[in-house]
Amino acid sequence: MGVLSVKPSGILIEYCFSFFQILFKKPLSPKGAVEIDSNAHIYAHPDYTEKLQDPKVFGIKTIYEAILHGLKLAGDRPLFSTRQASNQPFKSHTHKEVFQIIQEIGSGIVHTGLKPSNETFVGIYGSSSMDYAFCLYSTWPYSMIPIGIYDSLGRDGVKFIIRQTDVELVFADNLQRVKNLLEWKDDTLALKTIVSVLELTDELFKLAEEKKVNLLTLDKIREIGRNHPAKVVPPKSSDTAVIMYTSGSTGEPKGCVITHESFVCALFGLVIAVDIMKSLKTKETPRVLNYMPLAHMFGCGTIVGVTYLGGEIGFWQGKVDKLPDDFHDFQPNLLTMVPRLLNKLYDKVRSEFRKKGLLGRILFRLIVTSKLAMIRRGNFSQNTIWDKIIFNRIRQSFGGKVTRVISTSAPLSREVCAFSRAAFSCLFIEMYGQTECVIGCSQTPSDIESGETGIPTALNHIKLVDVPEKEYYAKDGVGEICIRSPAVFKGYLKDEAKTREAIDEQGWLHTGDIGRWTPHKTMRIIDRKKNMYKLSQGEYVAPEKIEDVYARSRFISQIFVYGDSYESCLIAIVVLNDGFVKKWAQTEGNNVETIEPSESNTKLKQTVLEDMNHEGKRRGLMSYEQVKAIEFIKEPFTIENGLLTPTFKARRYAVEKKYKELFGKIYKSVNA
Repeated sequence: MGVLSVKPSGILIEYCFSFFQILFKKPLSPKGAVEIDSNAHIYAHPDYTEKLQDPKVFGIKTIYEAILHGLKLAGDRPLFSTRQASNQPFKSHTHKEVFQIIQEIGSGIVHTGLKPSNETFVGIYGSSSMDYAFCLYSTWPYSMIPIGIYDSLGRDGVKFIIRQTDVELVFADNLQRVKNLLEWKDDTLALKTIVSVLELTDELFKLAEEKKVNLLTLDKIREIGRNHPAKVVPPKSSDTAVIMYTSGSTGEPKGCVITHESFVCALFGLVIAVDIMKSLKTKETPRVLNYMPLAHMFGCGTIVGVTYLGGEIGFWQGKVDKLPDDFHDFQPNLLTMVPRLLNKLYDKVRSEFRKKGLLGRILFRLIVTSKLAMIRRGNFSQNTIWDKIIFNRIRQSFGGKVTRVISTSAPLSREVCAFSRAAFSCLFIEMYGQTECVIGCSQTPSDIESGETGIPTALNHIKLVDVPEKEYYAKDGVGEICIRSPAVFKGYLKDEAKTREAIDEQGWLHTGDIGRWTPHKTMRIIDRKKNMYKLSQGEYVAPEKIEDVYARSRFISQIFVYGDSYESCLIAIVVLNDGFVKKWAQTEGNNVETIEPSESNTKLKQTVLEDMNHEGKRRGLMSYEQVKAIEFIKEPFTIENGLLTPTFKARRYAVEKKYKELFGKIYKSVNA
């Protein structure tokens, strides 16, 4: 049913029904965190205030035991499903079949000469796929440690990981990545074996021979494993389960050491937060379509959690334009989303209504606010007139069976969050976390305020600490978020100094995020302690590094790069190098006497941005680190006007405060 194809009388009746609900039915009261230490201002989940949860109560202690638990629950039911094209059905492997395959791969790894122990690293270089999951799962029965390697770390980042871990065997999911590993062999001397998911070429075999690297296919290593089965060496809870590398800083990637105990605790924090346990009582096992990177903690944790519960994981085709087809055909009941996808969905639907003019815009707002008012009062009906107008179509596009939605990686804007809750009309939860703690906070079913990340999970304690340089003080309910939990990582691989910076002597993880307790004691993320921004797709960017690159442009005298966690790109304000701009204007035949908006200014702005992006590419900036829009300012940053420190660094807090309105205008132009 299309937009505005419903009779006005029906709309009026439904609106009146919603209005009476608002009048006579109170909204659900959100659960707030409970203060368990008034001196240190430590907060906990209201249902778990006594002490931090002991992992032993979960009945499993390791990821390997989680896999066995799923095998026991659902041995003959599908676990991994995939397809190669949208016109093909999903082909499934049962829990039993997956267990057999991972034992074959693990045995094959051992037969290459690697020791089945918790001192053996195995690299996995590729995108999220069923084959990636096979390789990942194959390490745990033999106590080995998987390491996710991904391209967004850059060439130097990939080489750094291989060198730091001295990894001897790496799986690669395409021939270009196999070639990369071979060409980088001189910088990664420990590498001995590369296992390709795809069939290999004579050219690659020749290059491997030159580099003295053993080259195998995944099929071949499975065959070796079948012929030479290795005895399982189950890991201990204190063993390292995985090294998750994060690119969240200005320097080299940091390897987060996650033990099996930490992983299991994080797993159950996720299970409790999403309330999946109740679904087991109704015989509904989770089905999730995985497109999240398995080299990231949330993607990895989700598929292990679904495995533990005896559920099914479908793997996308690996192409963004085919993702809608995969959602529709796989029919997940658990939907994991990121702001980027929800933003696109919101923009698409809103533009459809806007095409109808003023009436369409009014109707769009009416539909969302009315549906949200019902949800606030515990009414998740999917049979209202609002569903007939638009929301049924949205849910059907995701397969029509979604009962739970998780949004993670970055906060949603208020508008997008409100729309998403109304559209899916089911349990919709925003989660806050990072690699080092996995899930720090999670909304509860009754907490539907946009922009809030909820309360501590069942496994976490949270406190805020002062950040005086930014005028944030814990006594005011605002400060750096610190988390204490058995799910917190154990430290950064081979980097004691950074580990001590992250985890204090009392075991508190200092996240670097600035949070504020709301009046009803839920957490809102408002800032970062360090000079870093987290974009809506979850990527961390270091503005000072980017500014140093762009400052090489001859057009630029000063530049300030800015990012917003609700936006998917960076923007910047620029103080021009007047001398060079005048030379450019003369060469181009333009008269650029002012930086006020004008035709010549538009051309200048485009030229400066192109020069910046050219410099960024030349200096190795990733695509998400490149600025997408700029604005010129006349006033330079100086010590006298309070925008520079005595060492001539930007006072970022002061600049952001002064130009807050301008940054908003730039983003508005980007999104127009």
